[in-house]
Amino acid sequence: MPAGDDTSPRGLSRGESRELSSPFHGGDSQKEVTENMKRVSDEQGEFGIGSLIIFVAMVIVSAVTATLLINVAYQLQQQAQQTSNQALQDVSTGVKIISMGGYRYNASWGTNAPYHPRIDWITLKITLIAGSAPINISTLVVEVSDGYSVATLTFNEMLHFNSNSQPPDISGSYFGAYKIRDLDPVDAHVLTQGDIEELYFNATGVGLNLEPQTHIEVKIIPKSGVPADVSLMTPSPYITRYVELM
Repeated sequence: MPAGDDTSPRGLSRGESRELSSPFHGGDSQKEVTENMKRVSDEQGEFGIGSLIIFVAMVIVSAVTATLLINVAYQLQQQAQQTSNQALQDVSTGVKIISMGGYRYNASWGTNAPYHPRIDWITLKITLIAGSAPINISTLVVEVSDGYSVATLTFNEMLHFNSNSQPPDISGSYFGAYKIRDLDPVDAHVLTQGDIEELYFNATGVGLNLEPQTHIEVKIIPKSGVPADVSLMTPSPYITRYVELM
């Protein structure tokens, strides 16, 4: 190659060769590359912000869902506890009948013979079953039947009975009560453990005909708990004024 010849082996000048070997073809090309890189960076930034928003939304949804599940679980637990307590109360609360008898009166409702051929007044002694919660006598319902008639009795605190005197003249399907033994005298009408209560009602007055050899069934139903039930046949004949039934 002659000295001073400024050409490349392919016949191009050195300036032309440098221009062709450059990665950018002028200022416009470099500006476009810079804008592309900025656009890519912006898109990546927007993608990151979008991902963060989605993540935060998922955290919020998870927190709300967890709160709802906790509330539902708590409500179910409370309901289950109430049901359990109610079931426990139903099987552990109640009364039992200790004894039952009846009194006869004469034609003028006196206590002297001769007496009616039927039992006129029924008395029952009751107490709580073992482990029972206290029971208010006023919440009891007494059902009694002679096989032909059925009477449903509710408590009447004005109904008082003395077997040695003329019975009270109170009409209606009621029973009265008298506390025979009161170990915890909080309320005269509340039956607690160890107490003995006497219930009484006018059997004739509520439509029963309790002659000798008559079937009688008495059921004492508390507001919640186990009913007390007794079913028996009256004796025959009636000899005395007081007739022991149970």
